[in-house]
Amino acid sequence: MDLVEFDAKALLRDAGLPVPPSTVLRADDPVRIARPVMVKAQVPFGGRGKRGLVLPATPEDADRVVATVRERMRAAGYEPPVLLLEESVEAAAECYLAWQLDDVAQAHALSFSRTGGVDVESAAQPPVQCRFAPTHVPLAHEFVPFFIAQGYSGRTLTALCRFAVASWRVYVEADAQLLEINPLAITPRGDVVALDAKIALDDNARGRHLEWSALHSSRLASGALTDLERRAAAQGFTFVELAGQTAVLSGGAGLGMALLDILADEGMPAANFVDASGGSGFAVFSQLARLVFERAARDDVRTILLYFTLSATSLAGIVKALVALLDEVHPPKPMVVGLLSSGAAEREMTFEQARALFEARGYRCARDLRDMIGALRALHDTEQGGRA
Repeated sequence: MDLVEFDAKALLRDAGLPVPPSTVLRADDPVRIARPVMVKAQVPFGGRGKRGLVLPATPEDADRVVATVRERMRAAGYEPPVLLLEESVEAAAECYLAWQLDDVAQAHALSFSRTGGVDVESAAQPPVQCRFAPTHVPLAHEFVPFFIAQGYSGRTLTALCRFAVASWRVYVEADAQLLEINPLAITPRGDVVALDAKIALDDNARGRHLEWSALHSSRLASGALTDLERRAAAQGFTFVELAGQTAVLSGGAGLGMALLDILADEGMPAANFVDASGGSGFAVFSQLARLVFERAARDDVRTILLYFTLSATSLAGIVKALVALLDEVHPPKPMVVGLLSSGAAEREMTFEQARALFEARGYRCARDLRDMIGALRALHDTEQGGRA
């Protein structure tokens, strides 16, 4: 879940990190300011400045500026519009600081750039990084060589080291996938202040954070879900609707993401992504398949793909569950079943036996990706010809 700015800054403020004084302005709240502020639309995406959703205001023109940002938010579908009125901060320089997981190095990575602001990722000098093992708790002095190497000293060096440690605590304790401060202002006195904050929380940790449901960001995320996505979330599944032609049911998030890439490369993009962290028994298959079949019933979907890779899990168990499901719920579109199984997985049933069960019911069963792609393409071409 992506947090809007005032939710993200509340986490920073609670941890003692410096953020500008601010006021949250709801739809019916009157505009009362005594000094210059930045009027910021509270939406869960970046690039607000480019879209005219962050504007400066003075006490004299505040009503007009607030009305402009509210109107632009309503045009983008955000009703009621919620704004953050944040006091302006004098900045001698702006930099970029972020914590995220480096899954290749299997470490927490701090990214930092002396240049912050818009399009920092595409700057001539990309952010530099330092990494820490997930089991290590970094201390302020461990960041000293890193920030000295970036050219800082004195009060600013101390402030950056302290900010890095405190923001790491927020990142870890909040179960965030990303904590990004851009820009992080350096004041004329050498202190640092988070002028903006982007935090993406790991939805898999929701069970540990009952307080998330009270966040404005949570209400926005729920409102942005489709009916299928909302029903899947209520059952503990991940279901994402996509604008593709192939409805997909697969085992595991990694395989599902790989299939999305493969199908897109082959010109048959996926109509959904689905994953369940709670297991792969018949009840789970049944619930997931019903969601996938509902997506497949729409006119923009041509085919359905069920694809599973099995190394040690018994092929017999998966096939029996799928056959029972297909005997109960008829797929609304032509379907291909893909099964990539090891010798250990075929201890109770061979692939050929599984293929016979599916083909007896009228479904093509493929063993490898090439065969699967060929079968899907044939079905797509047939469906396209029938629609023409």
